[in-house]
Amino acid sequence: MPVLRLDAIQTLCFEALTRAGASFDQASAVALEVMDAEAEGIRNVGLGYIHLYLKHLKCGKILGDAVPKIVRTSEASTVIDAGFGFCHTAYLLGEDRLIATAKAQGIGILTIHRSSSAGVLGWFARRLAQQGLVSLVFANSSKAVAAHGGKVPFFGTNPFAFGSPRYQSEPVVFDMATASTARVNIVRAAAEGQPLEAGHAIDEQGAPTTDAAAALRGAQLPVGGAKGFGLGLMVDMLAGVLTGSNCSFEASMFANEAGGPPNVGQTIIAMDPAFFSTDYLPHLDAMLTALTQDNDVRIPGERRAGLRATHAELGVEVPQSLLDTIAALSS
Repeated sequence: MPVLRLDAIQTLCFEALTRAGASFDQASAVALEVMDAEAEGIRNVGLGYIHLYLKHLKCGKILGDAVPKIVRTSEASTVIDAGFGFCHTAYLLGEDRLIATAKAQGIGILTIHRSSSAGVLGWFARRLAQQGLVSLVFANSSKAVAAHGGKVPFFGTNPFAFGSPRYQSEPVVFDMATASTARVNIVRAAAEGQPLEAGHAIDEQGAPTTDAAAALRGAQLPVGGAKGFGLGLMVDMLAGVLTGSNCSFEASMFANEAGGPPNVGQTIIAMDPAFFSTDYLPHLDAMLTALTQDNDVRIPGERRAGLRATHAELGVEVPQSLLDTIAALSS
């Protein structure tokens, strides 16, 4: 199996995206995020997801020549119109202002509309933690998950994340989908003819199923039942309704080429812990030390940090079949 260094993965993505119609700025941002996903071992939204980006560029669900714009500001707020381009390009346009407003005001908020899939939400949280900021990140997505008690897809997998700096350690980074499993896991299981674990999906009649193909025709389930439903609703309110974007049930599907731009949204809240506390970092480290003492507990972000170090040194194994698919779609 071929082994690619991280910079080679970034170059591969950039070149594939530009061949498919993305501008330099659009391709650069996405290639950076995909490389980071691969560095952290998150293939399902790394190179395993880029085929959708390439298809969406070609069919116009993502506009490769979009130029994101900051359209409204206040002392602590920034609103960005992604122009139906990539979410990551729009975010990078506003990142410096988000950091500056958070450090000046104690808190800053950035919203993005006319956007697309956000990929790994931990990417945003980690970048902000590296700047000394605590963050919350919300992103809605196209419908796939039934509401608790419902029988049809209504919410997206609607992930959220939080991140925090640590003293002389990798940041705390936690992200999760509000569905019981990521959509791409069900797609992969269906393609491979593998069953799902119980509790992840219902079929078209609303009956529980472990058949991945039936799950794709039916709906996923929220994590933790009613609690996951509430979290998915929160994400749709903060990333969809608040930003002026489509809610999940209104967005075109991420998984195919029909329906035009999905117009989903993202909301990122950044907080400067120094504004609120004089001993945030030592207090946090004391808490994490107590948490892990005599316990087999891993701090969120530690596993991904370890994989980053390993992959930076040794590279990442990438199946030739995946490389061939990327080459074919970007030709």
